[in-house]
Amino acid sequence: MKHARRDGAIVKPLLLVAGLAVVGCGGSGGSLDEDTYVQVMARLSWARAKYADTAEGDSVRAAALDEHGVTGQQLEEFVVGLGDDPGRMHRLWEAIRLEVEVLDGVPRPESREETPDAERHESR
Repeated sequence: MKHARRDGAIVKPLLLVAGLAVVGCGGSGGSLDEDTYVQVMARLSWARAKYADTAEGDSVRAAALDEHGVTGQQLEEFVVGLGDDPGRMHRLWEAIRLEVEVLDGVPRPESREETPDAERHESR
């Protein structure tokens, strides 16, 4: 039980910092579903890593928010609303990580097909 509390103490700040560091605050609040949160945070995280602190990165991050009609304040409120649920926070963070990989061109785990050894050797 002590370990779960420690996970929550680590994951919750990561989610909050990721949301705030990438977007900042602004706009009005509102409810946000998990899928939208994951999609927006993945796009924001990807843009931050790809474009660092460039003007292009700012516009990509702004577009990610606009596409989903989400504000920085909504992201922050969503994280605060998670409360002390480390399991849920971990699942969300893992979903965000996987979506970032997809944005980077890595296939989703369920779509990865094992290439038979014979084909692997032929393609070299």
